[in-house]
Amino acid sequence: MLFFKRILKTPEPEPVQASPVPAVERRRSRRYVVNPQFPLKAVLSVSQRSGPPSSAAPPPTAWRWAGRLINCSAEGARILMDPAHKVGAGDLCDLRLSVEEFGLTVPCHVSNTTVEQAGVVFGLEHDITDEPTRIAYGQLLEVLALGSDLKLQIKSTAPDATGYLVEHYSSNRPARLTVWRMPAGGGVAALEFLLKDSLVRAVAGRAVEYRNASDGRKASPEKALEMKRLFQWVVPNVAEKVPEDVREILKHHAT
Repeated sequence: MLFFKRILKTPEPEPVQASPVPAVERRRSRRYVVNPQFPLKAVLSVSQRSGPPSSAAPPPTAWRWAGRLINCSAEGARILMDPAHKVGAGDLCDLRLSVEEFGLTVPCHVSNTTVEQAGVVFGLEHDITDEPTRIAYGQLLEVLALGSDLKLQIKSTAPDATGYLVEHYSSNRPARLTVWRMPAGGGVAALEFLLKDSLVRAVAGRAVEYRNASDGRKASPEKALEMKRLFQWVVPNVAEKVPEDVREILKHHAT
């Protein structure tokens, strides 16, 4: 199931990161941390065990375990599980992801396991073969990516033509956060969050507006609902380089 039908129709491609270290030692695509506040549920369902034929039979259907997704990339994911769950490298499984009423099943296999104090972390490598799943998973990655790399680009020291101090936060993703602050005291007066083709505007004392980035017009009710959902899902993963007061205001408007 697609998370968005009217927006994010073409998720941004994940760039392959250049690195001087050997390919076997580097990640080929960026991993995005999943903030625990993001309401994403993850369940790992083992479909086939690795090993000798006697041990490789399909496991019981009850082998569906909830875990916490730590991070994910275009190629795989890492999920924290209870140490009692016995899963080994090479085991075939499905990573079942759900947010609110939306769900997605990603076929994968276990590439490695790491024992940590909080539990066992399973490294998963995706085995996506169909285009609908690839597109839906790409949308989820874009949700995580849009706010995670924001950093300050411009910060005015004097009021602009509007009478406010302006800050711009952006990254190499199609996202830009603009903040207008009061000259006296520095309180946030307004925010504008560009999320690819969606524009979210929030002014103190007013309801949040959802507009088309292309022409600035208010989005249709159907499209605005998807923009609101995108905004609500992006906000928990906004980078900590964005000031805390701004992140708190974003959370307030995303409720």
